[in-house]
Amino acid sequence: VVFVPSFSSTSCAADAPSLDIKGTLTKPPCTASFPASQSVEIPKVNLNSLHSDTTEWTDVALDFQCVEGSQVLLRFSAGNGSFDSNTLRTTLDKLGLKTRLTDMTSAAKLLSMTFDEQLSFPVEDTLLKLKLSVRPVKTGDELPAIGSYSSTLLMEIIYR
Repeated sequence: VVFVPSFSSTSCAADAPSLDIKGTLTKPPCTASFPASQSVEIPKVNLNSLHSDTTEWTDVALDFQCVEGSQVLLRFSAGNGSFDSNTLRTTLDKLGLKTRLTDMTSAAKLLSMTFDEQLSFPVEDTLLKLKLSVRPVKTGDELPAIGSYSSTLLMEIIYR
């Protein structure tokens, strides 16, 4: 943004100074290939699987198309609170959702993901392929009640 003050040398009370302000908008260096808000349906889990900690992961693709040499910064936050640094609280007491993040760009690489910490992804080519996974886990010695549940994971994205 450029500020160019323009003052008249023969100002009088009726003349008001003005500022001409100009700028340029550009498109971001990356585009997300997924909707801004989405719902993820986790398959039904029985209490035996939860008790034996053998629940399956549910995957969500997070793909970005970028200009070569860009950078994607991500921060995940637990919208309803968390049990630990990577387990979301749910609406059912004693039930959490364990989370993990995998970089699928070239070869599957499990990443260290902690809520509220920023992750940086340099985009060497033009595609960044990430996979967010969640699975139900019990969070105490006792099993949760049977029923439906939900949770919210917030994601902040910054492109550079």
